[in-house]
Amino acid sequence: MESKDIEISKEVGKYLYSIAPEDAKIILMIAVLSPEGDVGRFEFYSNNGVAESNFSISDLETEKLLDLIGEHQQFMVSNNQPAWTRCEFTVNVDAGKFSMELGYEADLFKEGSLR
Repeated sequence: MESKDIEISKEVGKYLYSIAPEDAKIILMIAVLSPEGDVGRFEFYSNNGVAESNFSISDLETEKLLDLIGEHQQFMVSNNQPAWTRCEFTVNVDAGKFSMELGYEADLFKEGSLR
């Protein structure tokens, strides 16, 4: 049985794959999230920096993604970890693997690119 954070991460990876351009080999989501997990911003990239305009994501799908990463953040908090506020989630489509780098920076809701 996998840990809950791995289960959630797999769901995030599947979700990103479903909204990415068909030719995506590498998918990158950069997300910033409030410490409460209820407000977030996202940027999506694929294949070495192709911008999010090629991703097919509706407001409803954005809300679902926010729910998933908020669930991950809250799982970490429930296990005595601090609330992460930045996440770089990468999916390597060919290898079928994902990685997740978490950050704990303050004041992430500024204007401009998240990169």
